Amino acid sequence: MARSRRAAEPEIFPRDWWVAALSAIGVIVAGYLAVNKWSGGTALFCTAGSGCDIVQASRYAVFLGLPTAAWGAGLYAAAGALALLGLPPRRWLAAFLLAVAGASFSLYLTYLSIFDIGATCAYCLASAGVALGLVGLLLWRRPAAKGQRSPVRPQRVVALGALTAVATVVFGAGVFATLEPKEAATYQEALARHLKASGAVFYGAYW
Repeated sequence: MARSRRAAEPEIFPRDWWVAALSAIGVIVAGYLAVNKWSGGTALFCTAGSGCDIVQASRYAVFLGLPTAAWGAGLYAAAGALALLGLPPRRWLAAFLLAVAGASFSLYLTYLSIFDIGATCAYCLASAGVALGLVGLLLWRRPAAKGQRSPVRPQRVVALGALTAVATVVFGAGVFATLEPKEAATYQEALARHLKASGAVFYGAYW
């Protein structure tokens, strides 16, 4: 009788302070970048014309109308909130997939900054490091899989993690691709207005 009563008792999952602490660091780093982007300021130790300044001025610094870093700060905050509630299997899986999405998008942005922009931002790299660390920490603290239908069994975790990573990068690339023509048109319109206001005249020759 006592054994069946113990078996019926729900398992308690305490707050995961390690995951919460690392998420808090991510919120601080990404939030600081977001505030600087909103205010038009320059991040500490990032002089004008530096890699950080160039990356923050690029079109990749804004995503769906908000500073890209603000999305990262929100993601870290959500993962931290889940950790403070405790991480039973389903909640752990949600936090893990958030971390995977953040890490994969951060790596994609790092690729763009190196090969497209030609500059890197130390704060962005730090945020990417936090996201990768969060993925590793959550994997290390994964709850035990109990039964074939457990949401945290290794095969399910790997499959959902890979799917989340691919979907995140594809979605991000699609958003940036759709925004590029609009930004190019905005630049051309601004240039045309400047030339008109300054009275510039175009001279052409044909042979």
